[in-house]
Amino acid sequence: MYFFFETVPAFVWVFIATCVIYWIKSPKLSKNEPPMVPYKFPIIGHTLDYLYNAENFFAECRQKYGDPFNIYVFGQVNTITGNEIAHEIYKADALSKSSAMLDALPLYCVLKSLEPSGTDGHLVKVVREGIGAKLPLYTERMQKNLMISINKEIGDCPNPKLVNNDIFPTMVARPVADILVGQEISKNEDVVKAFANFTQDFTSILAIPPILSFIHPQLHNQIVTLPLKFGWNPILKHLTTLKKHLRPVLEKRLKDKEILGDKYEPPLDIVEYLLNSPEYETKVITDDYLNKICDFLFMVVIVSIHSTSRHLTSALYDFAGRPELWDDLYEEQVIIDKECNGELSSQHINKMVKLDSFVRETLRTFDAVLTTTPHRSVESYTFKNGMTIPKGRKVQTYLIDIHYNATAYGPESKSFLPYHGLENNLPASRTDKNYFTFGAGKHSCPGRFFAVGEIKVCLHKLILNYHIKTPSGKVEKKIHFGPFASSPVSGLIFENRKK
Repeated sequence: MYFFFETVPAFVWVFIATCVIYWIKSPKLSKNEPPMVPYKFPIIGHTLDYLYNAENFFAECRQKYGDPFNIYVFGQVNTITGNEIAHEIYKADALSKSSAMLDALPLYCVLKSLEPSGTDGHLVKVVREGIGAKLPLYTERMQKNLMISINKEIGDCPNPKLVNNDIFPTMVARPVADILVGQEISKNEDVVKAFANFTQDFTSILAIPPILSFIHPQLHNQIVTLPLKFGWNPILKHLTTLKKHLRPVLEKRLKDKEILGDKYEPPLDIVEYLLNSPEYETKVITDDYLNKICDFLFMVVIVSIHSTSRHLTSALYDFAGRPELWDDLYEEQVIIDKECNGELSSQHINKMVKLDSFVRETLRTFDAVLTTTPHRSVESYTFKNGMTIPKGRKVQTYLIDIHYNATAYGPESKSFLPYHGLENNLPASRTDKNYFTFGAGKHSCPGRFFAVGEIKVCLHKLILNYHIKTPSGKVEKKIHFGPFASSPVSGLIFENRKK
């Protein structure tokens, strides 16, 4: 009897609290919004399908409710756009990628000198002018650094050697370090490792699923970033490493400029580009200045090395698991290698048309259901079909609805079509309405030309020097986390080619 009288009020209060939360959190749609997909579980909404049945769930929603549609996950209404609507998202000024990424990736909590918003434009400008416009000048250095990494991370393989995926971020990081901070310190292994490991260590902060978002979207970020406010910072060591090695380089360059004047020969790297920019003009390297420049460099790192190494890894698995492509792609690399005598130029990289087509296909078939970079409406927005979303709405791109579009890729759109790009004059770095790996429109990734070039050069060198296989001898399945994908984890087998 005591148990009964004590527990009934508790159950009543739990019931009341649940009802209040449900009333507060139940989706409230505006007029003319995309249709809301019905869900079975109050408060939880579609979260379980989103996490554990993403591909089938989104395919069914798309078939029944068209494009776009709304779902309810982690306490928020999300608008999902497919191949008919998504291109609008990347063109509209009312939809911001940086605003949405502030919640998913709160870099400003770690890189203290960055503003919570307003850095995108500067980043795009630096990448376009400092890297994209000077790609041919970086080609020799890129391949030199990639060969250093290949020899160091894979090396001589007279017998089959199993290589794990953890080497590829370092392989990609070495050329990126050379371009960002220059040849003086990019040879330093601690700096290369700092660049390679920064993103992984940062994302470890955000590894907890956003369960608290069921209460309020901001609550999750407040809690997961709380340890940073009390001194726990897994990436502080990377910042410290870069500052230690970069300070003397910056001080020497300022001194050389002062002494040499017009005779000063500026190095070709992003650090020099920044030193000559009005935003970074200085006569002395203070701690605040060093923080500012290092924070910006790591911002470039987080949007470049992780995605490039992920796609390089995926391309290697796609190559290793498809023996029917080995001879054809190898023969193209041999011809180009003989033509350039082992020293690639940008013109030679452009001649890798079969390899480029293969890279485009491995990017297209990466198998992520949604893009990892959502958008958020900074004001109410009306699609061309008349549907409207309110200010603050998170908008996600239904990627495989675009990349497996049968109208664009034929009845076998889900198959690996290695020469579709070559046959249709579609380079891997070109964006269009049926290929969203690098975004679309004016918001396309400005570093895609460098990323594709680095992947192609690395594949070129690896295919020339090694036989590459998967342990199973077949195409390995990618790893899925909800609607997102990552490369297989089985490792790759490398063996020297006989020459």
